[in-house]
Amino acid sequence: MAFDVNIVPSELIENFQEGRGAIFVGAGLSIDAGFPSWGGLLNELIDESRKLKWINDDKINQYVDLISDSSKFLFVAEDLKLELGTKFWDYMSERFAEHDKTPTLNHELIVQINSSLLITINYDDLLEQAYTKAYGKYPPKFIYNQSREAANNFWKNRFFILKAHGDASLDVNTLILTQKDYRKTLYRELGYRSLIQAIFTTKSILFVGVSMNDPEFNQLIDYLHDCYHGGGPKHYLLLDESENNSTIARRYSEDFNILTISYQNPLKDYKEITEFLSYVQTSCPAKI
Repeated sequence: MAFDVNIVPSELIENFQEGRGAIFVGAGLSIDAGFPSWGGLLNELIDESRKLKWINDDKINQYVDLISDSSKFLFVAEDLKLELGTKFWDYMSERFAEHDKTPTLNHELIVQINSSLLITINYDDLLEQAYTKAYGKYPPKFIYNQSREAANNFWKNRFFILKAHGDASLDVNTLILTQKDYRKTLYRELGYRSLIQAIFTTKSILFVGVSMNDPEFNQLIDYLHDCYHGGGPKHYLLLDESENNSTIARRYSEDFNILTISYQNPLKDYKEITEFLSYVQTSCPAKI
């Protein structure tokens, strides 16, 4: 089946051609490179908990039952973090600072789109690797507690990558995973909060690799709605049509100004994501 270019909004292309676009990368984009989804990570942490004598079977069974509901992911993550103790940090460091993982074609396409900045909630360094491969130099990148440096680049319209939930290769202790982590970052890191507000009220964001069940994504847009009440530029969420809920899509549009772009994925190979990104990259090549 040929890729249908008509699913790509002309306004999205115009925004990126004119430097008004930015890309938000979620966990789904790193799965093909060997990293877990949100639910996958929790399952891995639950498996780690099975190895510990102080965590009984009843507790583990509760975790398994709870993660059947994605709205409970953050609560489970919080409890696992507490129960695992230092084992949690050891596992996260080993899992996400792995050096044998390489970028996919999708990562390579993203860094070659004319995006004024990239935002990612992923802990890995696949975007940085893809950028280095494309341009022969390491990209400027900042995490949430480096808002002053990030804001300086943003105001001067200099490209950078914002690691919104921390960076495993920099410091595993910076990783944001739980409800408490989100609250602390959004409400105590005032510079980061101002930067996020500025980005989402001045840039048109293309969300790739996130889903309607992604707790990180929903946590963020709920917060942003309180800040700008769905105003500002139109944003776009690229989504497998089988995961697209028309009722939620309508709420995203009316409440958050996010237009859902559905693509066909009958073979579950997500080939159309690559074709979509390839079309956008050809139409809006980077000017770096």
